Amino acid sequence: MQDIFERMQKIIADQFSVEQDEITTETAFEEDLGADSVDLVELVMSMEEEFDIGEVQEEELTNLSTVGDCVNFLTNKLDL
Repeated sequence: MQDIFERMQKIIADQFSVEQDEITTETAFEEDLGADSVDLVELVMSMEEEFDIGEVQEEELTNLSTVGDCVNFLTNKLDL
């Protein structure tokens, strides 16, 4: 799970131009990073590629509002 978090930190830091160590599991995409729907689509595409999880369905995305939500989602998706 820590590995997933660190990989997500790198993706988010690159995409949102923030320092990796500023990103926590509580970091909210919209509130803390100012993400809009285009940013979130790009983030999901990066997650799909980085973790080789195939295409994420739109229904699966509704509960992903923080970095921790994504880490939990990926952990379940990868059966870790």
